[in-house]
Amino acid sequence: MEDQILRLLGQRGYAPANVPELLRHLRWPPNRQQELQRVLAGLERSGRITRTKGNRYILSREADLIPGRIRINRQGKGFLQPDDPALKEIMVPEDATSTALHEDRVLVRRDVRARGLRPEQPTQETGRVIRILERRRTQIVGTLQRGRQFLYVIPDDPRMPHDIYVPPARDTGRPANVGDKVVVELREWASRNTNPEGEIIEVLGPPDE
Repeated sequence: MEDQILRLLGQRGYAPANVPELLRHLRWPPNRQQELQRVLAGLERSGRITRTKGNRYILSREADLIPGRIRINRQGKGFLQPDDPALKEIMVPEDATSTALHEDRVLVRRDVRARGLRPEQPTQETGRVIRILERRRTQIVGTLQRGRQFLYVIPDDPRMPHDIYVPPARDTGRPANVGDKVVVELREWASRNTNPEGEIIEVLGPPDE
């Protein structure tokens, strides 16, 4: 079924279609709509297709959207390894990584470069993260600290650029004291302009333990 949908979206002359229109194009009966939506959701999670405004579907590559796994260095710069081995690595500037973390699967919009009259020298492809497809990890180890009005955790991994706001620890088996190493489960993190929030799920204790 996935192959049938991908072939349809890849046809020359295909116009972005919504679910009812896709049903008609595929010549499937209306009672298969839920099945179609389930398959579309899986393809969207994988990054192979993208839902546009009006809930219409296109192949990601048609919009210069590249799925792959991102590596982030200590300076915060990202490097996307596309799922398609024929594509080159794409550099993602620090201010364009969105909420991506090291080794996440993401969807990157590749920058379009203006072409001059002279042949261009090969240069590094660049892009911007527009969606997180899959978190490689949702648990972060760090040090618990207290601000004026809230608790927060400073991640041990320098590639995690933001402190994580947390409520007081509950049901962890031992109390969490300021300065303790803790394990935090990340919650949904939607914007790079706000600190992520999480919940302490394990107290490891003082750093020298």
